[in-house]
Amino acid sequence: MSIDVRSLLDATSRLLPEIKKPGRKLSLAERLVWTALVLVVYEAMGSIVLYGVDISPTAQASPLLLNVIFASQIGTLTTLGIGPIVTAGLILQLLVGAELIRLDLTKPEDRALFTSASKFLTIIIALFQAAAYVMAGYFGFLSATAQIAVFVQLVAATLVVMLLDETVQKGWGIGSGISLFIAAGVAGQIFSDLFSPITLQDGYFHGVILAMFQAIFSGYSLSDVFIRQQVGRGDILGLISTVVIILLIIYAEGIRVNIPISHSRFAGYRGQYPVKLLYVSNVPVIFASTIFTNIYYIISIIWSRFNPNNSNWILNILGTFEATEGGMPIVKGGLAYYVLGPNSFSDAVSDPVRSLVFVGLMVGMCIALGRFWVSVGGLSPTTVAQQLIAAGMQVPGFRRSPQIIASILSRYIYTVSIVGSIIVGLLASVAGYLNAFGTGTGILLMIGILNQLYQQLVRERITEMYPAVARLVGEG
Repeated sequence: MSIDVRSLLDATSRLLPEIKKPGRKLSLAERLVWTALVLVVYEAMGSIVLYGVDISPTAQASPLLLNVIFASQIGTLTTLGIGPIVTAGLILQLLVGAELIRLDLTKPEDRALFTSASKFLTIIIALFQAAAYVMAGYFGFLSATAQIAVFVQLVAATLVVMLLDETVQKGWGIGSGISLFIAAGVAGQIFSDLFSPITLQDGYFHGVILAMFQAIFSGYSLSDVFIRQQVGRGDILGLISTVVIILLIIYAEGIRVNIPISHSRFAGYRGQYPVKLLYVSNVPVIFASTIFTNIYYIISIIWSRFNPNNSNWILNILGTFEATEGGMPIVKGGLAYYVLGPNSFSDAVSDPVRSLVFVGLMVGMCIALGRFWVSVGGLSPTTVAQQLIAAGMQVPGFRRSPQIIASILSRYIYTVSIVGSIIVGLLASVAGYLNAFGTGTGILLMIGILNQLYQQLVRERITEMYPAVARLVGEG
């Protein structure tokens, strides 16, 4: 990164709002309280409707995948959700990983510069996305004054969300605010599909558990709630598929290839370097879903401005839409129609071509992005081999050389990264066809986030109870 860019970011960072680190090390209980407060504030923002917007039709026009990935509620202060933050972070991570921006994130000054650049880019993306939502007509027909008011509210809300996330990451809370918002949103959606007492158009409760009891006590057949046609409802098929998907993910998380290693100076010390089946975790799904949702909204903007009558056959290739009575676009064809895929079993059956195309796009994109992430995300065989060498480790029976260790690791890492990407891509795409609660992508993200949060809580608890351990691992 050039000196001019560094100077610009340093100057800009002084103008951006910032959360200071706590003056003392907070106890685990205090950090949990702060984490809960941040979550309450975010959930409250998701219940506050934007001034000048009718939330009912807007919420219906929102793709379900967008709500999950960006933890958003269309028509409220969390309309953009964590979208600008996630997008900015991914762009910068890719640029740094590909060494297009040269930053050493092990150095405090470079980490601070990365944070400043991420906040600055978040605001830029928020300005673009806020304008995109207003211009594409996702809030219906608004006057010029109302459009400006909605735009300002969306940008201001993004600043608040950014500060909430920073509050958690600066040591006031546990984990990451972004992960917290995603996990809470998916868990809330699953809980709603299980126990929501709202009565839907078919006469049954939204929650599948209540709907099942309602059918039994009313003398009706459970087949009435096995598959329900309305999107955003709980049914028995969704309950079964959700349980199966959760079990599959937990099982896959435990599968790993253990490569034997030993210490170069202490011959008696032997261990194993585990290469997990889900080596790239859910990163490919996050990347792919973010790309697909941004493609969808960019195409919707192009349609609203240049092809509102679907009369341009070239732009029709990108996407065709149909405006509702409120003026909000509903996708009907083109690339935009296929990058999000069906949201339910009935939609998947009624249009199998779209279903298969979306699966192919998701799996293919996950494979490409998973392979790319291994190269730029510090997971490549060369990087891992250098880390093992630096730690004084070697593979028994082989010369202690980074090239040799990297060649051994490459036999496993590249294979499991492809297989793992295929697995998460299939789970993320097919789960929606089986009416899974919270979508397959949401379940993948939630389980990964909860697993990381559990490990961090255990580590925090141990270091709090045994200060000597904290000093040993450098957290004291």
